[in-house]
Formats: sequence, structure tokens, C-alpha cells
Amino acid sequence: MDDLIIYHLENSQQFWAELEDILVRGELNKEAAKASLDVYVGFLTKFQDEYFETESELATCCYKLLDSHMYEEYSETILERLIDRAARREDLPELWVTYHMLLLAGKENLKIFKLMISRKKHELFGKLIQHIWELEGNKVQRISIKLLFEICCIQKLSECDLCMIDEPLINYLLDLVEKTRDEQDETYNYSIIKLLLSFNEQFMLANKSQLKNQSGTGVENDDNYITNSVLNVLGARIGSSKTFGENVIFMLNRCVEPHIQMLTLKLLFQIFTSPETFEYFYTNDLMVLVDVFIRELYNLPEESEAIRHTYLRVLHPLLKNTQLCRLRYKQHQIYSLLVDFTGANSKHFKPVSSTTQRLAERCLQVEYLNSIVRSDEAKVIAVTSMENVVDTRSNTKQLFSTLLGK
Repeated sequence: MDDLIIYHLENSQQFWAELEDILVRGELNKEAAKASLDVYVGFLTKFQDEYFETESELATCCYKLLDSHMYEEYSETILERLIDRAARREDLPELWVTYHMLLLAGKENLKIFKLMISRKKHELFGKLIQHIWELEGNKVQRISIKLLFEICCIQKLSECDLCMIDEPLINYLLDLVEKTRDEQDETYNYSIIKLLLSFNEQFMLANKSQLKNQSGTGVENDDNYITNSVLNVLGARIGSSKTFGENVIFMLNRCVEPHIQMLTLKLLFQIFTSPETFEYFYTNDLMVLVDVFIRELYNLPEESEAIRHTYLRVLHPLLKNTQLCRLRYKQHQIYSLLVDFTGANSKHFKPVSSTTQRLAERCLQVEYLNSIVRSDEAKVIAVTSMENVVDTRSNTKQLFSTLLGK
């Protein structure tokens, strides 16, 4: 239907007025809403180079649809139609429009991201992977990366989906991170990194499910273990993915989104607990990471208990397994922080939970802190001995006084 309409627009006012008219015509019923959606997408596709070119300008057009009375009345019908178009259509300018609509709709309602792979599942998921592989430099690749990230964050993938996230794809994305390191707009570089973080979490979820299933049967089977492609590739690229390592730490350093913090910490935990990647990061980067950990553990609010626990879980292998164990960087600050978390010192914190205490005590046991722990233990013994001497002298003096009748 949209292909049969011929438009003659003279200015941007006519463009915006026509958008309004299209949405009003779709308010009649479901069929009218589907037809108007087709016209709306076709209209935006046709005039995107003339009346809007940037993502922010396209977002304005998309929100006009999402805020319309037509969408309010027939959102389910419209979403089904959008997902169907995204799965079937191949025209890249149109997909740039459709993917943005789905991305913004999903951010308004996270359930929509689940809907995207529950309907036309393999077509759309595989199609996004294909766009990422084949459309380097095209704006459709960029929106595909963003859309796939959101889908991976909200929905556990099937084994079939995970098979598409193979080592060649991970290598390609890491190469892309290196290529885009000097781009003025750093959001593209970080969107690739966030996608890799979400892939890692998907592999962790898959293997957690496998372990849970095995514990139910009482039978362990390594053949069921799903190889984490992200970790495998990072282990093979030590020294050749410098930008990725630097920017992961940089993202954690300035991130305010709890979800991104958790994704980053999960990858760090994997890296620091896998022998192949113990020394993935450069030493200077690890020092920056320690600074971030100290700051965040002191500053996290009470309601961020889950993130605090994750920081402490990652801190243990960071101090134990990496090259930091040979440097003792900020040893005293770390020790002081952990002692506070055991509840021994309430200078910085309110009473801490038993889980926080347990995780802090575990960190205190690493060799990294042994010299300080031994020193403190020696001080405690010395103080106790002095107290005992004073008590003995006091008791002796009291005894003499008693004997002399004083």
C-alpha cells in the first residue's frame, strides 16, 4: 500500500503534518492501524535523507508513533507487524527505521525485547548477527548491535542462538573495537563492548543451567559444558586487544548503570578465575582497577548490596591470581577497607551483613595481604602481653597491700 502513494513535499512542515495524518487514519481499527504503520514506515524510509538523517531526528519520528493514540489502542497489532517487517524485509534504509522503532519500543516496555525472538525467532536473531557481520560502516550495523544487546540482556538465549555467537564473530567484534578506538563518537565503540559483555553473561547463564540440571541427576558430564567463546578468544588474544581491556575498565570506572556494572564485573570474574586469562590485563590497567574497586566499595549506597558482594567476589581472584600479587599495590588501603567490611571498624559503615563479612574475610586470607595480617596479629599479641603484665603487676601490688594490712 505504501509503495503506491506518491508524495510531493515542499518543506518540513508538510513532512510533519503528513506524519500526523497517517497516524490519525490508523485509529479506526486494527486493519487500519496495520495499514497506517506500513505507510508510516514507508514514508520515513522514503524521506529519511531529505528531512532527517541523525538517530536523534529519527527517534523523534519513532516517539511520535509510540506516543500516538493509534499505538495506545493497537500496540500489540502494531508490534506484531513491526517484528514481522523486521524479519522479512531486506531494504537497509527501511530496516534502519524499523530497528529503531523496535529498540525504542523495547526500552519503553522490556517485554517487547522478549517478543522479538519469541516470534520469527531465528529469522530476526540470525538476521541481526548477519547485519553485524556483513555491514561494517553501515548505520544498520550500529543499530543491529544496540538491538541485539538489549535482546541479550532481557532474554536467556537457546543453545541454537548461542551457536551463532562463535569465535569468528567474537574475533571480528574485538577487531572492530580496536578499529574504532579513535572515533570521536565513542558510543559506537562502547556499544560493541557492551554486546560482548552480554554475550559473556549468556554463556554463564547457559552453563549455570547445565550445572543445575546435572545436580538434579547426580551425573556430571563435561560434554554438556558450553564453551564460552568470549573467554576463549580473549585468552588467545592476550596482548592484541589492548583497547578492549582499557575500555572495559574505563566503562566500570565511570558507569552509573547497575546493570552494566554487573555485566562488567561478571566478565572480570571470568577472566580472573580462568588460568588462560589471569594476566589478560596490563599491570597499569589492573592498578586503575584496584583504585576503582576501593572507591566503589567505599561509596556504594546501602541498597547496592548485590553489587557490593559482586565487587568483593571479583576482588579475591584479582588479588590472588593476577600479576598484582607480586606488586602489593595499595596493600594497606585494601586491608583497611576489608577490615571495615568485617565489622571490626565502623568508621565508614553501618553494621554489615553476614555475606559481606564472609566475602571480606575471604579476601583477607589471600597472600597479597599476608604481611599486613601477620603484622597486625603480632601487634595484637604484643598488646595482649603488655596488658597481662600490667594486670600481673597490679594484682601483685594489691596482694602486698593486703598482707601489710593496708
